[in-house]
Amino acid sequence: MDRHPVDQAYSEPKDMALRTEEEDRRTVCSLPHTITSVEESISTEKPHKPERVWRWPGLCGPDSEADPRSYSTTKKYTILLIVATAGAISPIASTIYFPAIVDMQHYFKTDPITINASLSVFTFFTAFFPLLWATLGDVFGRRQVYLTAFLIALVGTICCAVSVNVTMFIAFRAISAIGSSCVMSMGAGTISDIFEPSQRGRAFAWYTCGPLLGPALGPIIGGYLNQAFGWQSNFWFLSAYIACIWLAVFFLLPETWRPAAPAAPSLPTSVNIKTGVEPVAKPRRRWINPLSPLALLRFPNISLTIIFVGVLFLVFYLNSTVFTRTYTDQYLLDSGTVGLCYLPMAIGAMLGGILGGRYSDRVYNHRVQKATDGELYPEMRLGGWLFWGAIVLQLLAFTAYGWCVQMHVHWAYGLVGQFFIGFALMVPNVILSAYIVDCFRKRGASVTACNNCARYIMAGIGSLVASNLQEALGNGILLTICGGALFLASSTLVIIKWKGKGWSQKRKDFI
Repeated sequence: MDRHPVDQAYSEPKDMALRTEEEDRRTVCSLPHTITSVEESISTEKPHKPERVWRWPGLCGPDSEADPRSYSTTKKYTILLIVATAGAISPIASTIYFPAIVDMQHYFKTDPITINASLSVFTFFTAFFPLLWATLGDVFGRRQVYLTAFLIALVGTICCAVSVNVTMFIAFRAISAIGSSCVMSMGAGTISDIFEPSQRGRAFAWYTCGPLLGPALGPIIGGYLNQAFGWQSNFWFLSAYIACIWLAVFFLLPETWRPAAPAAPSLPTSVNIKTGVEPVAKPRRRWINPLSPLALLRFPNISLTIIFVGVLFLVFYLNSTVFTRTYTDQYLLDSGTVGLCYLPMAIGAMLGGILGGRYSDRVYNHRVQKATDGELYPEMRLGGWLFWGAIVLQLLAFTAYGWCVQMHVHWAYGLVGQFFIGFALMVPNVILSAYIVDCFRKRGASVTACNNCARYIMAGIGSLVASNLQEALGNGILLTICGGALFLASSTLVIIKWKGKGWSQKRKDFI
């Protein structure tokens, strides 16, 4: 039946509206396919591959998204034990063959200067290569760097044991130093990853026990191994030690490094008119600059701290070098007994490190609670009676020990002086190690690498000039100068304490 013209005219707009709605629905439903086709067209137009960092499957990368600082106490101290034990590799390796130097000189048919050069080479490589390891650790993670570095150290140490001439020996000593030096910077980075600032001083105290006991235990172990099995046994022992550390890292050490959160993607600013597609920005290539940690030296609190620590290590290694000669030539002790005589200084240093770390945490927490404005800054860790008392004790202990051996008093008095020297040196060293990491927690490995570079350069210089200065000045004047130099260098710490709060505000943007 035909509709009335009026009804037909009324119904046509309605039908058109229904058809329009149906077309809109079909258009909307087709949008995903349109988007997919656009994406496919984009994918065929030379896409830029996103930047990828290659990682060993199963050997690196976060075990979970959990913050490492939320690990259980048992897990944290297991990690700390591994890192502290690994930290003793380099100090033991640098001193373990001291009692065997004469035998090695005869074996390689060379002169004392050439044999001593192996120690200087090891020390200088230990100074510089932590800069590279710190940079790699901030890119690839701590665990992968540990495994790679210890493998290099293992190969270098084994080759030292089978060396047939002195050139081969010195070359592989350098390779061994490259690998074993990774803990000098990475260890501090690992600690900063897992411990809060309020716990960091105590953690650093235990972390320094390995590097401190290493120089004392090295000559003792090396002396008895050399007497029983020959000088090569020292390096086979080191090889076994490094292999055990590698296995401990492989099975027990998780990845503690967490990369910084990526920046939010920016909104598109332009669209290609022909294709209607946003231009894809080409990712920037990541360059690894091993000298990048040195950029932290532009911050005055870091550079002033490193000046003091550099002087501290210069006099520490100078004292250790002249100590061996004094107790061998003056008191006529054999190499094994001289090695045992290092224990008082090591015990004093260990005690000073533990007490200094605990004390700095206590001072920091107390000042945090007293802060009325709620503003926290790393310089809160510095100061207190133990910190400044250790600075004064350094001057007194060096002076007393130097004149005791100069006047040829009984050798036991000198060992008492060595105990107090070790204690006085280690208290500020531990506190300052925690302090510089507090300043740059996200770059703990890098700032520690700067510190390590300066102190081992100074340590190498101290070892080289020690014998000549001892002959020219004598123990009394030389060691009094050492104590006085440390006391003068402590003025840098006074400046940091005085201006540290203002500097803390200026470096917040960098952190």
